[in-house]
Amino acid sequence: MKHRTRAWVDDQLSASEEKSRCYVPHAKKEQKRLRRAAQEGYVVEVAPMVFARTPYWSSLKASSRTWHKIISLQELHPDWIFAGPSAGVAWGLAVSNRYLDKVWVATTRRAHGRELAFRRDVIVSHDECEVNAGVRLTSFARTVGDCLRIMDFRSGHALLDSALRVSQRTGDELMDMIEQACQRMPGIRRMRAMMSLGDARAESGGESIARATMLELGLALPDLQRVFHSPLAPGADYRVDFAWEMSGGAHLVGEMDGIEKYENPAMTAGRSISQVIDDEHRRQTHIEACPDVLRVVRFGFADVMRDQAFLSLLMGCGVQRSFEMDAQVLAAGGVLRCRAPQFRRCG
Repeated sequence: MKHRTRAWVDDQLSASEEKSRCYVPHAKKEQKRLRRAAQEGYVVEVAPMVFARTPYWSSLKASSRTWHKIISLQELHPDWIFAGPSAGVAWGLAVSNRYLDKVWVATTRRAHGRELAFRRDVIVSHDECEVNAGVRLTSFARTVGDCLRIMDFRSGHALLDSALRVSQRTGDELMDMIEQACQRMPGIRRMRAMMSLGDARAESGGESIARATMLELGLALPDLQRVFHSPLAPGADYRVDFAWEMSGGAHLVGEMDGIEKYENPAMTAGRSISQVIDDEHRRQTHIEACPDVLRVVRFGFADVMRDQAFLSLLMGCGVQRSFEMDAQVLAAGGVLRCRAPQFRRCG
């Protein structure tokens, strides 16, 4: 790549990066320059006519990539209305990465055409378009309804918890909004069942997926965000991710470890990784010192995804199985996992 071309690419695309968006060329000459840079690997065309520098693009999380794509595609296609998981990202919801490989766009049944390599269509009718941060989206309620219809139980659980948290609505209030926005759309009964299992207290998608997995495994559900008072530092309170009350009144505390805790600037508050780790160890020491805490068990997303290992970990710490919510789990599209033959049917 010529030095002049590279300087131009750096100048244009760095300006877009500062605005958290990709670069959309405005002339054929620009397209040729960018595609030449893409052939050399310095630039990637993330969607037709949407470009980003490869190192920058590689540094982004899936949700950030989706945001970059949709705000840039809106410039190219001002009539598009983004829907489903793409709209979920724009509304600030917890969307599983598995649904972010393509951009989701609202269309009518009549206009629906063949699937494109970078785009998936969501058939929408009788829904008002809303604008959020400069992007045209399906309404909040319609977006949640479409996502719950599309997603599997665990991913839908994470999105629902975040929708309850973001909207500050009760489950009944949010369900009424969804039913009004999604009239005659299939899957309403499944959404109602899932709504009965949602909990706005979950603070991350990982925590929600962990709880959804507990439901599928038939484990007793923990309390969320319970506060414990450290005897080591009067006035120091610690909220924990999960807390099961065990026999005798003491609690088993569960803490969900995730990379965000160590890398997300909003959570690290300017601390280095070593400082975050030290603070986590100090926090655990305070929690374990609480007289009503039996022990602390930590697990990460990879642990949650291994059903049998996760089940063994929690049961080994004393969490019981009850299967009381199996009927709700099945109605919400969940799978009853790791059942012995005598427990395969729900009561």
